Amino acid sequence: MSDTQVKKSPINLFKNISQMIAWIAGALILFSAVLVSLDILARELFSDNFFESYEISIYIFAITVAFSYAYALTTKTHIRIDALYNHLPKIYRVTLDLLASSALSATAVFLAYYGWMTAIESFSFPTNDIWGARSVSDLYVPLVIPQSLWALGLTWFAVTCVFFSLRGLLLYFKRDFDSMTALIGIDKREGEDELNEALELTNSDQTDV
Repeated sequence: MSDTQVKKSPINLFKNISQMIAWIAGALILFSAVLVSLDILARELFSDNFFESYEISIYIFAITVAFSYAYALTTKTHIRIDALYNHLPKIYRVTLDLLASSALSATAVFLAYYGWMTAIESFSFPTNDIWGARSVSDLYVPLVIPQSLWALGLTWFAVTCVFFSLRGLLLYFKRDFDSMTALIGIDKREGEDELNEALELTNSDQTDV
């Protein structure tokens, strides 16, 4: 294995795991949609909810969204305002990239921390049940279970953010700005492609008129 491959392997590991989790999250969203459809059918036929799809879909949505944050990070699909960014010299752009990545990391750590605090609070809720607080529904779900999975997704996001930020910081001090931009920055080409696409759509609309 070459030195380049060794350097890239941890990044690829994060990307591959996040992509696999994103596929699982998509499958769970699809499962939730099927469950809701079955509940609608059951309401029409039997005037009852057999699957409790509303409550289950809430848990699934919260958990899958939390786990999907890391995939959005590794694929650079989080929204960033780049109106001024693209007109700055490269040293300022990569500095802004590092600041943005650091701020996102701090936010992710904050969310993960309070996610676990919420789960612990539910588990420690004073009841006769060893699982602590439960949902007020027919399912009577121990809230610590979906909340822990939600917090775990936020934790994966936080770990991914911190790793990418530290890697970006290392590349910054090495002055390897191209690699840094590829990792956490906004490629100037991406902005130009979006502009060209918008212009093509505008010209197409004018032609149709």
